[in-house]
Amino acid sequence: MSLQTIINKKASCGGANADTGKLGCQIEWGTPLHAIGIQKGFVIPNATVFNKAYIDSQIQLGKFIPLIGAESFDNESSEDAITTNSRGVDRLNTLGLPKYKFGFEEGHEFYRELAKLTSFKALDYIFADEEGNWRMVETADGFKGFTSGQTIAMLTNTKTLGGDPESKSVSIQLLDRYQWDQEYAFAMRDQLDFSPEEIDGVNGIVFSFDAVPAASATTIDFTVVLAADGVTPVEGLIDADIKYTVDGVTTAMAIVENTPGKYTGTVVAVGAGEVLGIETYNIPTLTAVVLNGGVLYRGAIVTETAVA
Repeated sequence: MSLQTIINKKASCGGANADTGKLGCQIEWGTPLHAIGIQKGFVIPNATVFNKAYIDSQIQLGKFIPLIGAESFDNESSEDAITTNSRGVDRLNTLGLPKYKFGFEEGHEFYRELAKLTSFKALDYIFADEEGNWRMVETADGFKGFTSGQTIAMLTNTKTLGGDPESKSVSIQLLDRYQWDQEYAFAMRDQLDFSPEEIDGVNGIVFSFDAVPAASATTIDFTVVLAADGVTPVEGLIDADIKYTVDGVTTAMAIVENTPGKYTGTVVAVGAGEVLGIETYNIPTLTAVVLNGGVLYRGAIVTETAVA
């Protein structure tokens, strides 16, 4: 529309054209226990099949960060602010903003990663209740997360003797009240083929060389475990999950798994003084997150210098 056609015009004065009939099966939303942080401004296209495979692919690309299975939820939303004039007439001053706190009891590797989420206006969020019904923003082009302001990974609560268990909470404030009140849509659990509990975030893994590689060696032995506990073996990794580098240059390596989490890689003969590196890498997505057996993994590079 041209500026001339919209100047000095207001779409609505409010208090009108509200369809308040109660026929039909009304949608009700429960207690939010799940959230997905979405890259700011990212839109899920209308034609998207919203399932676990799609969510996994977006996690792998770094677009989604799932926060699944909170043990507790607190609604810390602010109240609408009302001013009252000298005649006792109330008038809306400021709309309150939604603010949700999710409490998790998961362990320190999870808490360490959770702490990375503290940010301001960095992510949008969609939410799911305890029944698996997702709430998101509906746009002309598709669906997106609610615009957030401050996300805070709060101080980890230390267990007290005979008291509550150790936990860590994430507080998320949303900034657009109009989005929350009017522009939302639901993806109901009975229309989906997955529950939120099936979604898993990226699991950190740790590589370690079993021995310092020696010059002329054509095999390298290494171990892979979960970062969460440092002992659980990571099984089933394949060539496509691992990047092997020599002095920073990607080089071919064929791997076999000897026992759970124990691998041997066959490589071009190693030279003395070469710096050998192993890490996860997925070529199609150009990311360090790999999807193996329905599980997402990411392992930072570990290096060793070959000896003579």
